[in-house]
Amino acid sequence: MKTQLLPIIALITVTASSNAFAANEAYVTDGYGAIVKDNYGSCVRSSKWTAETADASCEKATQTAPKAESNTSERVAAPAPTLLAPAKEDIDGSKQNAYVIDSSNRIVRDGYGYCVRTIHWSKETAIPKCEGWAEPKAPEVVKPAPVLVPKPAPVVTKVKDDAPVAFRGFFDTNKSLLKDEAKTKLNDYSEYMERNTNTSVKVSGHTDSTGTEAYNQGLSERRANAVKTYLESKGIDGQRIQTEGFGETQPIATNRTKEGRAENRRVELEIIK
Repeated sequence: MKTQLLPIIALITVTASSNAFAANEAYVTDGYGAIVKDNYGSCVRSSKWTAETADASCEKATQTAPKAESNTSERVAAPAPTLLAPAKEDIDGSKQNAYVIDSSNRIVRDGYGYCVRTIHWSKETAIPKCEGWAEPKAPEVVKPAPVLVPKPAPVVTKVKDDAPVAFRGFFDTNKSLLKDEAKTKLNDYSEYMERNTNTSVKVSGHTDSTGTEAYNQGLSERRANAVKTYLESKGIDGQRIQTEGFGETQPIATNRTKEGRAENRRVELEIIK
């Protein structure tokens, strides 16, 4: 069962044989035999205190202590000084030595509700709840600013004015349907032509030598028209787009190798002012 202590101002009752009062039974002493003082510097009296057993140094040092009375029951407590109110709840004192604790490791209070200090008390060891001080604020943790990784710049096809640009891989073999890669590059041309309204574009279709000349001629024309149709879908006036198919007549590499034939299957775009 936890022991409920009476306020110090109302006196702490102990037996005459208690080691706490071995040095002077008229006052409460700590484990070192030193007389315990309250927050105002007054020696904490025990129930054994009388005018005859009083310690002269204790009573002289206490300016606010009540006058000695032979009858302890008639003593009147000194008025409380103007201080901030301490916390009312029990305060754990098991991990400190700045304040007196009871058998349940709770810090002992005086008649005004303040914690009873020991000789080890200092501003550094003081407990804010005991003194009526505001709890120290925890240091604000400043989160580091997030590292912004710039997005890679989009790859933009440089549109030239003075020379045709050849694109390979726009179509599958023997096909005239534009691939997605082709549309991405053609978007650069449509944006350029939107910004420069006085320009036109010439689209030339080419094939390798696989197949007949007549078939390759028609395939090259269909590929050039596929480019025109896409540019028109992006808002470019069809009158600003010229198309022409050259079949297999203008190779830029040999048709005897697979790599050479891939070079010859191409579409060329030329900006015209």
